[in-house]
Amino acid sequence: MTQTAEDSKDEFYIVDVRKDFDGNPYITLWRPGNAGYAYPLPWAGRYTRAEIEGRPGYHYRKRDGKARALDRYPVPCDVAERHAVAPAKGLVDGDAGPVLPNTAGVRAALRRARLIPTYAKKEKEAA
Repeated sequence: MTQTAEDSKDEFYIVDVRKDFDGNPYITLWRPGNAGYAYPLPWAGRYTRAEIEGRPGYHYRKRDGKARALDRYPVPCDVAERHAVAPAKGLVDGDAGPVLPNTAGVRAALRRARLIPTYAKKEKEAA
């Protein structure tokens, strides 16, 4: 299956910012196939809207059930890539990058751009 330019606009990284990852130098991303974590964007999975919508509550999760705090959420790949930088020497295997700095500003920008899945919108409307 060939990918079109339109398809690439509908790809998302899964950003994982759970409290356990607060002290990490870079934002943690999910690897392809929901299999582990990575800092470098090239090692991260690119998920489609259909994959995200097809697993309610899996790729988008509220922290402790609170509406405003999130542990993980999808962010359009192109938005995340705008915030990427080269990693500091020695912090990532082979100095692979780019990575997303784990700063308040980058986290806020990613959260603003996040995809809110249909199922999460329905939950919000029902509350």
